[in-house]
Amino acid sequence: MAFLVLSIGLVAATFWVARPVLVAGGLRINLDNVDGRGVLGAFAGVSAVALVLGVDMAIGLLAAALVKSAGHLVGHRLVGDTEAEFRLVPFPGGPEAAGAAPRSDIGAFFILLMGPGLGLAPMVAAFALFHVFAESAPALAESFRAYALAAGALNFVSLLPLWPLAGGRLVQLIVEARFPRVTGLTAAALAAMFVGMSLTMQSLMLFLIGLVAGLALVVKPPKSTPRPCLTRKEARIGFLAYFATLAAYFTAGWWVLTL
Repeated sequence: MAFLVLSIGLVAATFWVARPVLVAGGLRINLDNVDGRGVLGAFAGVSAVALVLGVDMAIGLLAAALVKSAGHLVGHRLVGDTEAEFRLVPFPGGPEAAGAAPRSDIGAFFILLMGPGLGLAPMVAAFALFHVFAESAPALAESFRAYALAAGALNFVSLLPLWPLAGGRLVQLIVEARFPRVTGLTAAALAAMFVGMSLTMQSLMLFLIGLVAGLALVVKPPKSTPRPCLTRKEARIGFLAYFATLAAYFTAGWWVLTL
């Protein structure tokens, strides 16, 4: 019961942070300009997960992706982008596709981290509800568990420090605050490190993630943007926030490394 009470407090705190956006009606669904690639990608991804891990996990993954998209939208609105919109299906352009490009690195960092950040409270609450209903309603409890595990896996992978994932972009912003000309080298070193780790851990999923990250560096390497970088203080605080969020999702998403 204490776990449930704490999770409710975390949900309340999350709603308080997102309150300005919710009051303004910023999370209304917009079906205009739906990207066909996003629809096909979402359908293929959900279908593959349903075949491999089951329907509950596929539905949980879709719900987690929507929460993550809502988090990026909240980030856009809180940094002053009033034109950002919530889109029902994922889009290949990343969180930046939801609205205008941020004017500073601190704004970009906040938007990138707010996507996974908004999903922490629902994931913790789902785990708490799983324990509450484990005996009285096993089917419902399993649905909550599937969502929590899917949210943990999705956001954990997204926060891995690999370009072009959100985690890789966050690391790029942190590195650029001190060493603006070595972001490409850092991204390549991290991709090679993860490929090596996958061979040691015998993790096919980690190998594929590292391989895709390496190919992405060849096709579209990270580039510095002509906007104000993070200050050293902002970089330190940002690194702590990023690492804490990654560690929190690792507790629920580590299982994806066993695939």
